[in-house]
Amino acid sequence: MRKPNLQVSRLLRSHEVRLAVLGTAIIASTTMLVTSTTDGETFTESAVVTVAPTTSAKAHPKSAPAEAVPLTVAEPVPSTTGAPPPAPTEAAPAPSTTAKPAPVAAARQAPAPTAAPVPELETAPPPTTTPPPPPVAVKRCAVRLHGKGGGGGGTYVSGDVTYVAPTGNASGWGGRQWLYFPDSAYSAAVGIVASAIDAEGCTRVTVVGFSNGGAFAAKLYCKGESFGGRLAGVIVDDPVVDNAVNGCAPAAGVAVTLYWTGALAGQSYPGWRCADADWTCDGGTTIGIDAYAAALGTPAKPSPMGGHSPYTNPPELLRF
Repeated sequence: MRKPNLQVSRLLRSHEVRLAVLGTAIIASTTMLVTSTTDGETFTESAVVTVAPTTSAKAHPKSAPAEAVPLTVAEPVPSTTGAPPPAPTEAAPAPSTTAKPAPVAAARQAPAPTAAPVPELETAPPPTTTPPPPPVAVKRCAVRLHGKGGGGGGTYVSGDVTYVAPTGNASGWGGRQWLYFPDSAYSAAVGIVASAIDAEGCTRVTVVGFSNGGAFAAKLYCKGESFGGRLAGVIVDDPVVDNAVNGCAPAAGVAVTLYWTGALAGQSYPGWRCADADWTCDGGTTIGIDAYAAALGTPAKPSPMGGHSPYTNPPELLRF
């Protein structure tokens, strides 16, 4: 019985030896290279690992154990740089070869939205510290034009009206008169009136003329005089009804009123010669009250005065 067991043991041992030799050859041909980089220096290490063969669990208990194969570690090859080699370490894990997604190029990025331009605000000019000029006060004036043989008078104020009485530009009947023809005489007469209202600073003017002065006032109106826009109205009081009103063309906005007493009706019919009574008449004759009123464009109002006398305070003085 012992002989068969010995043969089996020898066979198992022979088989184990073959396996051990084969494993040793495979392991001996494997070289581990450990490369590490430290401070820019590279070390290469090689090691030969010999693993003892394992004993089969079915080996006979009296079989001798295989001799253990020693583990041999080769000495590390020093670097030629002269630096001491580092202690054997496990190889550092290789960096991942999976590339991270590259950042999106700046050129491909969507441009940042630009802020809308802020419109310039219009700024109001700073308030001026200079107070506005006070409104121009209205100064009402009434200019009285005397008849032939009369004269001017002093200036006075009644209520809110300043009364001015200039003197005519020519002599007549022992006094002064208004000579309103030819054109040179008319211009001189107008200049006297303009100077009187300028001297008083009048801004709104009413002209009232009686007899010879009434005829001059009517010509002022029909010639379109306005004294620079200051003439508000003209009152023609019991005038010499001559040709001065023919072709009447008054200035815009100037009013007119005609008063008639009838005292001169006997010498005022159409065609009466003014030289017969030494009247001053433009054209040398009278044209009658009806034609005169028609030329002025206003009816003749009855004057409240008796005889040939001036109406000193007609309501138009304050109305115009």
